Amino acid sequence: MRTTFGTFNTAASGLFASQRALDITSNNIANANTPGYSRQKMLQRAAQPIIAGQAGVLGTGVETYDIVRYRSDYLDQKYWGQLKQHTEWKTKMEGLEDIEAIFNEPSDTGMRKVMDELFASLEELTKKADDVTTRVAVIEKARTFTTSINNMGRQIINSIRDINFSVKNKVYEVNSLAEQITALNRQIFNLELGHHKANDLRDQRNNLVDRLAGIVDISVSEITGDDNNKYFDIKIGGITLVNHFKHNKLTIDNVSVPGISDMGGGDISIVKWEDASGNPLQEVKISGGELRGLLDIRSGDGQNHTYRGLPFYLDQLNRFARDFTREFNILHKEGVDLQGNQGKNFFNEPDAPDPIDKWKNINCINFKVSEELAGNPSMLAAASLNNGISNNENAKRLVAFRDKRDIFYDEAMSGKIVGTPSDFIKSFFSALSVDSNQAKRMTENTMAIVYQTDVSRMSESGVSLDEEMSNMVKFQHAYSASARMITSIDKILDTMINRLGLVGR
Repeated sequence: MRTTFGTFNTAASGLFASQRALDITSNNIANANTPGYSRQKMLQRAAQPIIAGQAGVLGTGVETYDIVRYRSDYLDQKYWGQLKQHTEWKTKMEGLEDIEAIFNEPSDTGMRKVMDELFASLEELTKKADDVTTRVAVIEKARTFTTSINNMGRQIINSIRDINFSVKNKVYEVNSLAEQITALNRQIFNLELGHHKANDLRDQRNNLVDRLAGIVDISVSEITGDDNNKYFDIKIGGITLVNHFKHNKLTIDNVSVPGISDMGGGDISIVKWEDASGNPLQEVKISGGELRGLLDIRSGDGQNHTYRGLPFYLDQLNRFARDFTREFNILHKEGVDLQGNQGKNFFNEPDAPDPIDKWKNINCINFKVSEELAGNPSMLAAASLNNGISNNENAKRLVAFRDKRDIFYDEAMSGKIVGTPSDFIKSFFSALSVDSNQAKRMTENTMAIVYQTDVSRMSESGVSLDEEMSNMVKFQHAYSASARMITSIDKILDTMINRLGLVGR
């Protein structure tokens, strides 16, 4: 038969259940603004009933059996897959904005402006071919022109070095995150062996995975093993980064890249897997994330339909300096200077084993006016060979150089590219504009998708203060009711134990 003390236990179970529910509600409210926190809820059910004779089956109260966190694995996977695209394009957008700032077009200090000023000074030379002041002005404008291109080249080289340093930092960050996730895996595993829920630890791990997914494309899986325990794995490019209790490391292999290293860019860092001895193994396949964006901006040369990053624009600047020097020098050497001597190089051509190939060693860094000419303006060959030293025929040809359409040479095409210097510059900046606009558009589009998915995640796992306040009132009333029931039972017991049998005394 059900005893009065059994009823007391039933009421006490309701009291304890309400108290636990209030504890969880309090924790939810306290973490309402904690990034990555997933709201929690206590699950309860009726306790095992008892057979109370003719009275039938009587309930024995309530029992709490689990504390769950509201989190959607599907939305997490979706978010991680979308985040890598957004961070990749955002990184590319920022890199291309830096390139646009380097060239600063259109502006009064841009490449086209200083080239226009050079040809304007040459037009003045056609009016006063034997005037030393005009000749000095031509040389100074040429110096401004070459210095501007030198500065652009150096800034591109510096940007390559800076991004290369960022690549190294991101590799170290990936290794650090992998180590932290592995440590959390051990804590979660050990805690859940005792059939407890490591909800807060799982939230911490998800936060770390969020950060990792923004850096590099990952595939995440949690598999239940034969022992009914869950094992957490992360892969990059099909190779395991985190294997629950263990993690592999990424490392850097420095290599020299022609056209970058020999211009002061230093060695380029290749991301590889690290073996047990700390040596680099095979290259890591990175198809998304911030790291992919950094690699494309740092190493994209535009060859074979690859991304057009800093090396591509550096190569274009080198081609301009190289071919401009070659063709302008050819014209200048066909004239004569004020002493009647045949013209020499207007722009410097570095030494080479084969004199014919000197111009091939020219790049945007060593592009400069010949020191010999700069120190003696009279050596500027403004006259033609057969009309005396004071005519302006060759100066006119130099002015017409700006409209020459067969200047820029492309070895891959075994011929010259049709287009004037202005055309080359326009196509150069047109490509940059197209790349930059695409990066901005993709950044905005992917941001909208990531934001929508994150909103869905928050609606699933975020804490609503209105809902928690409602729960708090509900559990408070339940607690008070259980306490009232215990008080009532206490009075019944007091009457039964202390007052029965006192009547008539």
